[in-house]
Amino acid sequence: MTRYCPKCGEPVPSNSLTCPKCYAKIPPEPAKTEKKSGGTDAKGKSNTIRMILSIVPGFFGILGLGQIYRNYRQKRGYVFLLLGLFFAIGAITLLLFPIPEFFVSVFKTIAGIGMGFIYAILFLLSVLDSLASTSIVVR
Repeated sequence: MTRYCPKCGEPVPSNSLTCPKCYAKIPPEPAKTEKKSGGTDAKGKSNTIRMILSIVPGFFGILGLGQIYRNYRQKRGYVFLLLGLFFAIGAITLLLFPIPEFFVSVFKTIAGIGMGFIYAILFLLSVLDSLASTSIVVR
């Protein structure tokens, strides 16, 4: 990138500290901050795919795929995956399979609704965590 001398307007090479014509001091270039275009994050991974992996599998009891896609080395995505499977399977099992005794049935329904509620909170946290990744690159 070509810079220009603030005093005489002469083109100055980018690695030069002074103007070659008038020897005026050239201010350093500020660090550029730019948003990556094309819907990708800093690692070149698609934000659209990450959001699809965060939302769609969540309706089937699979959480954390967006976090795993973003960075498979972080444990967060795997924790969401295991907790999501546990609470989704638990809620479905407790709510769908009948038990004849009344008190056991009431307890089972309350526990199933509670597990479903916890799963819904985990689902929202998973989606919000996928949205929280920054896509700003500093060069």
